Formats: sequence, C-alpha cells, structure tokens
Amino acid sequence: MQLAGYRFEPLVLALVTLAALPVISLTGPQDRTRYELTRHLVRQHTLTVEPGLFDRAVFDGRSYSDKAPGMSFLAVPAYELERLAGIAKAPRDWAAEGDLSLWLMRVLTSGVLFLVAVFLVGRLGEELVPGAGAVTAAVFGVATIAGPLGPTFFEHDAAAAFVVAAFAFAWLRRSRRGLAIAGLLAGTAVLFQYAAALAAIVLLAYAGRRAGWFLLGAIPPAVALGAYDWAAFGSPFHLSYRYVANPFAERQHHGFFGIGVPTLHGLREVLAGNRGLLVFSPVLVAAAVGLWLLWRRGDRAEALVCAGVSALFVLLAAGYFLPYGGGSPGPRFVGPALPLLVLGVPPALARFAWPTLALAFASAALMSVDAVTWGVRPFDDTSWVPSRNDLAKTVWAWIVPDRNVGAALVLACSLAAVGTGALAWTRR
Repeated sequence: MQLAGYRFEPLVLALVTLAALPVISLTGPQDRTRYELTRHLVRQHTLTVEPGLFDRAVFDGRSYSDKAPGMSFLAVPAYELERLAGIAKAPRDWAAEGDLSLWLMRVLTSGVLFLVAVFLVGRLGEELVPGAGAVTAAVFGVATIAGPLGPTFFEHDAAAAFVVAAFAFAWLRRSRRGLAIAGLLAGTAVLFQYAAALAAIVLLAYAGRRAGWFLLGAIPPAVALGAYDWAAFGSPFHLSYRYVANPFAERQHHGFFGIGVPTLHGLREVLAGNRGLLVFSPVLVAAAVGLWLLWRRGDRAEALVCAGVSALFVLLAAGYFLPYGGGSPGPRFVGPALPLLVLGVPPALARFAWPTLALAFASAALMSVDAVTWGVRPFDDTSWVPSRNDLAKTVWAWIVPDRNVGAALVLACSLAAVGTGALAWTRR
C-alpha cells in the first residue's frame, strides 16, 4: 500500500509534535496502573501489580491492572531504555506536578502512535482530496482531543492509530493479504482498548465477501488477549473489567462494564458539555458534513464506515456512567473513532473551504487551551472556562520556567500547523 505525501508534510508533522507532545500533565491513577504492570513485567516477570492502586482489578486475592494490556506491554522497551539511562522510577518517586521520566514514557508509547495516526490521517486525506492532506493532519493533531491525549498513558491514541491503519488497508488494499493485515491491525487495536472491537466489527462488515481473510488476520491478537486473560484471570474470556476493584466498581458492574443505554444527558455531555467534542472542536461539525459529501460523491461504503464507527463511539461514551472517563481533556472513549471522523474534512474543505478553515483555526486555539489546562483541573470540575492558574507544565519549563511561555508556544505551534495546512490548500 502506498499513500502519496503532501505539500509541507514534514513541517506539519513537526508543528503538530511541538504543539501536542511537550505538555506534562499531573500524574494520576491511569498512569500508575499501566506503569506498574510494565514495571512488574520487567523486574519481577509477573502480571500482578501493587495491591494499593486506585485503579486495579482483584482476582483470587491478587491485584492486576484493570486496563487492557496493550499500553503496558508497549511500554516495556521504553522502560528498559529508562532503566539503562538510570532515570526509571517507581510511581511513589514521581514528581506530582509533572515528572520528566513519566513524560518520556508517555511520549515513547502513546506519543509515537499518535504521530503515526497523524501521518496516516494526513495521507488518507490527500488520497480523498488532493491538496487537503496538510489541513487534515493538522486538524486531527491539534484541533481534536487526540492532541492532548498524545502525551498521556491513555490508550485511545494508540487504538486510533491501529484503527485508521486497519481502515487504510481494508480500503486501499482489497487483496486477501491487505484484508488479513487490516484484521491484524484492528485486532491489535482491541489489545489497547476493548471498545475498539466496535470498529473491528464495522470493518469486518466492510470487507464483505472476503471477511474471512480479515478474521484470519485478527486471530493472533485475539489469541494474545486470551492468553493474557487466562494467565491473569483464569479464563481467556474474562476481561480485566470484570474484576474492577476501585471506588467506581459498583457502577462499573452495571450494564456492560458500566455502559448502559445512551441517554440524552450523556449525549449532551459528550457533544456539548463543558468539555464536549463540539465545544473545543467545532471543526468536527464540518467533518460530519464532509462524510455526507463523501457519500454523495459515490464513496458510500467508506463514508458509512467512517460515520458508523464515529456514531458508535459517541453512543458508547453517552451510555457510560462517566462520559469523560474521569480526568481527561474530553470524552476520551471516542478517541479511536476520531481519525475516521476527521476524514470528512477533505470533502468539506473542497466544498466549503473558508468556513472549514475558520473552524479549524478556532478549534486549534480552543484545543490548545484544553491541552494545557485539563491535566491540572479536578476531574469533576464543571466550569466552562479554566482559571488563569490552571496551567500545566511543559518541557519548555526546563528552559523557560514561566508556564505562560510554554502555553503560548503550544498555541503558536497549533495555529502554525493549521496555517501551514491552509497555505498548502491555497497552493494546491
């Protein structure tokens, strides 16, 4: 499979990197449970974790991570690298207001796969509408919650990278081998986020008569997940969420691991709450219109896949008892669908160029504010506007201690990424 590059591609990728990855959010339970599994894998060769963690699963008297295992296993090489460098730490030794060792682990795992997703989204955007690749990559990277999720230990950007890669192979490589690779990638996404199975099911339907090859490719990650569950929880069919033992355990055990029927309140929170998708990323309205335009121009199966996956993840988040999943930059469970939703930007740009670009600039500015504030705000903060004191540390703090300078650099790089995309579009 070959995807053409686009004008200013290296510059857009560099600006997205400088806008998204320098932010150092506070340490939290999500970091500890994933990191402790990584640390125990390397040091003790065991799947158990420390018993006192906030986020944990308890089975047969032993504590395990309650998350999908993908991020923890992915972090093993990065942890080994930090051990060799002498900077690896136990969670109790992290600096609470932003730890450089933890930040590096986040960037070498979620951050790298975030950039892979940005790369693929840009090239797929160029494939859909020549000249639109730069704008599409910039929108995904700095104008959606994918950017703030990049330098975290959340698994959503990692799952997004595998989902969009699976879609690329299923779409552009309709051969048996291409569909088998698509199945392998979609199955791997499930190793990072269980809900990615929704995207895998849609892609399976998209494969049509050759769905068997897609299923064949999905067997290795399915076996890997089953082996982990068997070793940790006594059965290949028992997911970690079944044994959650945190303060939310009672609610987690209602419905399907805490997911019930979507409600109007949940849908409002996901789309228009204080950290809703459309509040910080109004450009997603243009993306949704673009998927409709994609349908109208004849790419109906692809438009249905992108719109269907996006709708399923929005409804999933709307049915969960915590639509934002606790402390996060927004409804993070929608993360794996964002690359496919953003593929509506190229058709929207072709039809409504200036409104789409205006929404992209506005979204980049708003998301920059979210990126440098969400990690230091309480997860139950319901205010729409953060305080002036709610600024996260960035890696620039080791050069210029003033956090305002770091936040300004994030904003400048975000706007420059969209501006570069706009320039590429006007010169197409």
